[in-house]
Order: sequence, then structure tokens, then C-alpha cells
Amino acid sequence: MFKRYDQKQQFLLPFNLEEFVPENHIARVLNDIIDVIDISAIESTYSEEGCPAYHPRLLLKILLYGYLINIRSSRKIEQMTQTDTAFMYLAAMQKPDFHTICRFRSTHLGPIKEIFSQVVTFCKEMDLIGSSISIDGTKVKANASPRQSKSSDALEKEIDKILKESIETDKHEDEIYGDSTPYQIPEELVDKKKRLEKIKAAKKKLDEEKLKKVNITDNDARIMKHKDGSKKPSYNCQVAVDEKEQIIVAADVVNEENDLHQMEPMIQNVKNTLGDKPTIVLADAGYFSYDNVEFLLNEEIDAYIPDNFYKAEKEGKTRKFRKALFKYDEEKDCYYCPAAFEIPFIRIQKRKGEPDLRYYVCSYCSKCVLKNACTMSGKRTITRDPREHLMEDMRAKLNTEKGTEKYQKRMSTVEPVFGQMKQDRGFREFLLRGKGKTKIEFVMMCTVHNIRKIADFMKREGKNLKEILNMITRRGNECGNRWGSVAGMAHKLW
Repeated sequence: MFKRYDQKQQFLLPFNLEEFVPENHIARVLNDIIDVIDISAIESTYSEEGCPAYHPRLLLKILLYGYLINIRSSRKIEQMTQTDTAFMYLAAMQKPDFHTICRFRSTHLGPIKEIFSQVVTFCKEMDLIGSSISIDGTKVKANASPRQSKSSDALEKEIDKILKESIETDKHEDEIYGDSTPYQIPEELVDKKKRLEKIKAAKKKLDEEKLKKVNITDNDARIMKHKDGSKKPSYNCQVAVDEKEQIIVAADVVNEENDLHQMEPMIQNVKNTLGDKPTIVLADAGYFSYDNVEFLLNEEIDAYIPDNFYKAEKEGKTRKFRKALFKYDEEKDCYYCPAAFEIPFIRIQKRKGEPDLRYYVCSYCSKCVLKNACTMSGKRTITRDPREHLMEDMRAKLNTEKGTEKYQKRMSTVEPVFGQMKQDRGFREFLLRGKGKTKIEFVMMCTVHNIRKIADFMKREGKNLKEILNMITRRGNECGNRWGSVAGMAHKLW
């Protein structure tokens, strides 16, 4: 005996969209959140004239849900609104074409950043955010080929080549058509003109920013080295992740390969999003600099950031005696080597834009039995930056039991976030081009990450999301704050 199976059966009553997805489906969580956020910044960009547009909440929902389940192609999302019940539910059976979806995604950086901030605000109100954050960056390949990254000379040669080919094409057409005009410009000539425009734009950027190379396809992307050793045109994606529930509280996209200059902007980004600074900040050695440590001290933030040589010296991987084995005597302004010889101050080296560097040179190396383990030169030299006490204090703090325990939490806080993005959601390459548009993509990816965390929390705690969201928005309205204005500060850095 089987249940009835009839693909041509007719229904007496129409479907209810609520029946398209199960009660505990992630699409419902996303739907409830987007329904209560303030999207007036997006709505204000639409005109009341002309044909009615698709509602921005609809487009936001299907785009974010696509990013959540590893579907980012606008063509694929269009297809899913016709074949997938979750997309049908979110789109209310409407079917925007891929042009509409793509255009919406690429033109609303500021508002989408505010939506991210509002979701973070919900997380804060739901007590999913603590006071300790980990900051890190990951390289994501740009939508561009490494072969299209060229130097100034290479660009000049290609410009000359295309112009020469264009002249030859014009000459050939003159021989065929004379003074008459063909009905259509040859396709190969159209392609060359488009490429010439891209090359000239790339050349202008290269000259203005004094770069060694620039990518023709995406001028903003930079060649960066990835963990597998490969070098590709990429962007450096920065996140600040709260320790409590792995909520991303700040996000940015930069085209600097190094993380060194990202600490202060990320802290400011966190402030703008949360309305307050974090109590504790964890970051890897890529963020260590005297300027960054001084900034965090001035902000009264408890920071745990090792310097570049901390791990190697702690594990004894240096070939010669590491500097940490030399003891500095502040009163006498000298060092003492492992053999207890005094290393006096000798001279000062002037540096542009940096404090003077002090040099200490040992005169007893020729008599020392430990020389071969210390230096290959005639005399061991030690340099000291006036701010070196900041590094020494940081090392001392990291070497305590409390410091070691705190810093170990960094990997279990921020590393899983990148793993979930790249492995679970396939975010290994941008679809959009240009720094502004890639920021939109990354913020959307961070937004769906936080929505997933909210869904996991709701499921774990067995709470009703709609009731919580209504309570939060009602409380916000009673205080005279619209969610858009609460989160709106975050777009200032973008």
C-alpha cells in the first residue's frame, strides 16, 4: 500500500508561503531579522516615478540567504527563486532577474554596512557580545587574473600594440568600404577599445599611487602572498570577533598586504558599531608595532599582541643568542651578555620619522668562550629603540599564566570564523571588482555569519526570535532611537 502520488493533482485551496519552509529553518531567522531592521537609507534611493521596483527587503533577503548557503551568483539566485522553496518563501514567489539582483548588490555599500551594524546591535541586546575581541585578517582572491597584473613598461607596450592594431584595422576597413560605413563595428575592434580604456585607467592608477604593478581587470587589487605560498591579486579582509559567541563586531576590506596599519582603524570601527571600545584585544604578531601598543595603552585597552620574534625566541629557534638573553641596565644604560660582559652604549643612529636608535657594542667578544654561539662578526652589536620597553612589558605580560591563557583564546575565536566563511560558504574569491564593491560582498558575508550565530543561539536556548526582536525594537523606539540612527555611525569609515 502506497501513499497517493499524482504530479498533476489540483488543489482546492491556494498554498500558504509559511508552509514552504520548516519552523526551525534558517531562512525564517533571516526573514524575521530583515523584517525589523531599518532600511530607510536604501528606500530613499528609489524614485516614486516609473515602474514599481522590487522591494529592497525582498532583494536583501534572497541575497543574504544566497551568501548563507554558498550561492553568490546573481544568475544562480534568480534561478533559485524559481526552483527552491526557501528562496520562494523569502521572495514571496516574485522572480527578480539577475540584472536587478546584481545592480542592487553593487550600489548600496553604505546602507548594507548599516544593516550589518544593526544586526550587531541586536546581538549586543541579546547578550551575545562580551568585552574581549580578537582582530585578524585573511587574504581573499580578487576577481582578476594574476597575468593581468602589469608594470608601467608592460602597460605602455600594450597600449602601443593596441593603437597600432587599431590603425591597421582602420586602414583595412578603408580599403574595403572606402567612404561608406559598415553597419556594425567589428567585434574584435570593440573589444580592443574596451581593453584600451581599462589599460589606460590602470596606467593612471599606477602612476598616481606610484605602484610597481597594477591589475588591469581590478585596479584596486594588489598581488598578495597566500598561506599556500601562491601570489594572487587579492584583498586583505579584516574582522574583529567577539570571544563570547564569535560574533563579528567590525569588518573592513583593505588592499594593504600587511596588517600593521589596521589596528587603529579596526578599534575605531568597533567603537562606531558597538558604541564603546573593547576591554581586551587579542591579535597576532602582524599587528605588533610600537605605535599600535602606544595607541592601545592610551585607549586603556588591555592588549595581548606578540612581536615578530617572540615565538621564535621563546621556542629557541634562533641560530644565535637571541636579544632577550641580553639584560638591559637602565641606570647604567648598558647591556649584559649571557657571559656577564658589559656591553656599553657607543653611538646613536638618526632615523627619519622614527626615534633615534641607540647602539651598544661589546669589546670582549674575542675573549669570550661563547662567541661562536653569539655572533659571527668580530663584535656583538645590540640596538635599542627608546620604545623597546613596550615590547618588553608586552612579552612579560604574555609570559604570565593569565597572559598565556588569554592569548590562546585568539585562535579559537577568530580562526573558526574564517574557516566557516571559506570552507562552509565557499568564500575564497570575490565576485565583484573594485574596493568599494568588494566591501559590500564582505560585509554581506559577515552579516550572514552573525545571523547564523543568532540562529544557533535561538536553537540552543529554545527562545522565540520574533518576540525578542519585537521587544528590542520596542525598547529602542521608547528610548527615541531608530535602529538606523543607532547603527548609522558605522558607515563613517567607509
